[in-house]
Amino acid sequence: MITPNGDQHDACVRNFSLGGVRVDRPNGWSPSEGTALKLFFMMESEQTMMVQGQVVRVAVDHFGLAFEPGQEECIAHVLSWVRGS
Repeated sequence: MITPNGDQHDACVRNFSLGGVRVDRPNGWSPSEGTALKLFFMMESEQTMMVQGQVVRVAVDHFGLAFEPGQEECIAHVLSWVRGS
């Protein structure tokens, strides 16, 4: 889930790395470059992990988000979960 300005949009992450993600654009919404976003990953055991980033690229059907510094441990945990699922 992505939350710009308090709104919630379901999102599909296509590529995930320690530096950022490529996300399919939700229907009816497109971010602008520079937009700060929060991504929430709903993991097993009802655990939710949140990471923050900034939009660095916008394309027709997806956008790229670079993670903010200082979240490396959380990002590594989510990446490990993504690779295992």
